[in-house]
Amino acid sequence: MDLIQQNAGINRVYSSMRGELPPTGLLIREGFSYRALAAGTLASDRKALPRELRPPATRLMSSRGSALRFILTLIALVQTRRRAGAKAKLVEFGFEVAGHTSAWGWTDLIASDATNSNSGGVFLTARDKRARIVRNALLSLEEAGLVDIPGRPGERNRFEKFVLLNERGVEAIGEHEEYRVPTKAEPTFTFPAGLIANGWLHVLEDSEIAILLMVACAREGWRDGGLLVMPPEIRLQNYGIHRDIFSSARKTLVWFGLLNVEELGRHGDGRAENGDQLVHRLGLVPEGFESPAATVVMSALTAQLARR
Repeated sequence: MDLIQQNAGINRVYSSMRGELPPTGLLIREGFSYRALAAGTLASDRKALPRELRPPATRLMSSRGSALRFILTLIALVQTRRRAGAKAKLVEFGFEVAGHTSAWGWTDLIASDATNSNSGGVFLTARDKRARIVRNALLSLEEAGLVDIPGRPGERNRFEKFVLLNERGVEAIGEHEEYRVPTKAEPTFTFPAGLIANGWLHVLEDSEIAILLMVACAREGWRDGGLLVMPPEIRLQNYGIHRDIFSSARKTLVWFGLLNVEELGRHGDGRAENGDQLVHRLGLVPEGFESPAATVVMSALTAQLARR
């Protein structure tokens, strides 16, 4: 997707929401990013945990899927319309799955490079393709216990009246509970509104989003000089982020100006001193989210390529 297409898709998503997040940002329950029941001591930091042992945020991680982005967009949408403690009641928003020129669709909340195509006389619009993305995302969210889809598989229009559930997931709660905007009494964390408003949600990889959520949540970490210390065993067992993902994604987030990383016990070339793997200090950079994502990402990647 080129920069113009990317910006157009991002702008379509935010304008379709027809509202703004509170100045305090996006409010998320801790259980979306953090799983209270640790995976266990047999877990290895060298590979991903089984999905069922991860919290929803990392359970949804995929190199090609849109489920993580879609649920965060849905949560943001609700928070632009509802007050604390109010149910989502998405059906009242008037969205169809596909939508059309005179009706909003859930497809309008998907930033995609899909274009119209004609293959042997079979014509598919970009909206048709985004509708398929929405349906696939909803199936992934249903499997993770984050939405309830009425009807049976294959039933016509069954995706039209899906219900958004508590972002902690059915497994953590023990039952299906419709999403409500969190109240001050609940364990939550806030995320800069620019994640949604400036399109960062749609240009970051799922792994990068998961790391940012972990740093914002910070459960079971501690502060050192204002930065977060997150032990590797907690990062893996409670947040579902293994070493390889963390090592690569955090570097990209630094390039984009979204994450501050203070590396400890490292030589100038990045190698660990005496083989030690000390815990890095991490911090969100809130002002980084205030810039348009597509423009910043393009500039950062161009700069990195020029250094090679």
